[in-house]
Amino acid sequence: MRNSYDRSSSPWVGCLAALLALVAIVFGVIPGIAALFSFSRTDGGHVAIVRNGGPLDDNTIRQYLPISSGLEYTGLWSSVHQYPAQARFYDLVPGGADAPGVNAFRTPTKDGVDVGLTARINFTLNTDEATLRKFDDAYGTRKFQVTGGGGDTLAPYEGDEGFATFLDVIAKPVIEETVRQQVGNVDCAALQSSCALVQNGGNVNAAADATPNSQVLQAIQKNVNDALAQNVNARLGGAYLSNIQVSITGVDLPQQIRDKILAAQAGFADASAAQARLNSARTDADANAERQRGYNACPTCGEIDKIRAQGDALAKLPPGVQVYAPGSGAQVAVGGR
Repeated sequence: MRNSYDRSSSPWVGCLAALLALVAIVFGVIPGIAALFSFSRTDGGHVAIVRNGGPLDDNTIRQYLPISSGLEYTGLWSSVHQYPAQARFYDLVPGGADAPGVNAFRTPTKDGVDVGLTARINFTLNTDEATLRKFDDAYGTRKFQVTGGGGDTLAPYEGDEGFATFLDVIAKPVIEETVRQQVGNVDCAALQSSCALVQNGGNVNAAADATPNSQVLQAIQKNVNDALAQNVNARLGGAYLSNIQVSITGVDLPQQIRDKILAAQAGFADASAAQARLNSARTDADANAERQRGYNACPTCGEIDKIRAQGDALAKLPPGVQVYAPGSGAQVAVGGR
């Protein structure tokens, strides 16, 4: 009897079929699914740099997506770095804690008073394609530590917080030094005139010829604008930030200076009130002296004024008063009222 061998029932055939199915999934279905997610686009507020990221690719830039781009194929496993195309800002505040994009910063004036500015620095990222490609090469391939983030790191293209974190690490030192130089060129009283109350021996007229505060702040704003346009981009290594505009809205003095100013203002108010009372007394004395000279020249006029004054006083007495005694032994019977 001939023994036949059924190859279709061999376990090797089943394993081979499963392996072929797995290969088909790996090299067919999975790439097909991945291809569905290999399209990208930008909205009206962003541009994008696309970098290769496949297992067999290098990490170079493959394309640039402008504002409000259509849906474009960006390649399998590519990374899309979206950057803000609209104006952004960086804040200086006089106190509190630093946060991404917010710098709590104080610096001394020329006469050594530690002041803090409330200021906003507006700017835009240069989204010209050639410039943005260089920016992404320099900073889009790095991550920066988040201010107060407990060691977390972000890339500049990872949302508003990521871009603010990049500014904190790279641009913040330049901003601080630029502001420090400008504030260090002026005295406290030039920034806030009330400083004169506790300086120069409390002589408020000492700063009378100084430039008004608003003009000083405007000059500082202009100087910071001009300096930052050069200093920041020099630090970054390219013309990456443009349309830099600084707006200073407040000057904060140390608490001990504010307390002294309040005390000085109260002292000046008391002195002014006392001076007003003294001036009033002098005026009254001068008027009385002048009136007495008139009575000396016209005794009858004095008697007439006395009678008139008594009549006015009697008219104002309340009901029931029997005797009006204005003083110096003088009495007038008014019992008939």
